[in-house]
Amino acid sequence: MRNSTELFNHYKSLVDKGLLDPEIMPTGAEIEEQFGVSRGQATHARTMLLKSGLAKPQIVHGQPLGPISDMVMAFDFLPNVMPRNENGCLLWDAGTHGDGYGRFKLNGRDVQAHQVAYEYRHGPVPEGLELDHVFARGCRSQLCVNHEHLEPVTRSENVRRGHAAKRYMAGIVVSTELDAD
Repeated sequence: MRNSTELFNHYKSLVDKGLLDPEIMPTGAEIEEQFGVSRGQATHARTMLLKSGLAKPQIVHGQPLGPISDMVMAFDFLPNVMPRNENGCLLWDAGTHGDGYGRFKLNGRDVQAHQVAYEYRHGPVPEGLELDHVFARGCRSQLCVNHEHLEPVTRSENVRRGHAAKRYMAGIVVSTELDAD
């Protein structure tokens, strides 16, 4: 196969014929390895599959990750974390998702690295909430895996805080909880 469109059409035909379950659609890395194409072509094909609805994203927000052992944290997770920076962030220094968040393989699934750090220390993120990298606690990066910088919030609160942080960083004066600290 020569390009991402051909890869997309190939996987589409497998799904259409019932030979491939969209729930277990290969990752970009698996497509790259299987077909000997570049990572960019494989990732583009996977993105096309996700946008078409043929593939299901591997990361499902709001689902607990399950048990995370001390051994996994010590030998697999922590070697990918940089020392604490001036903001107190512990930055992920390994793979990332297209959205800029750290990526970690846990029990065969690609998951967000900051969720692993949070759930290891605090347990599952409560249903209906997502993790916010709290700007008011010094967090300035989506790559931060410092559990102390993470807080479960509603989607709307996370978006509101994100906009306030961007305005603050741009020097636009706004009245937010950031001003109270």
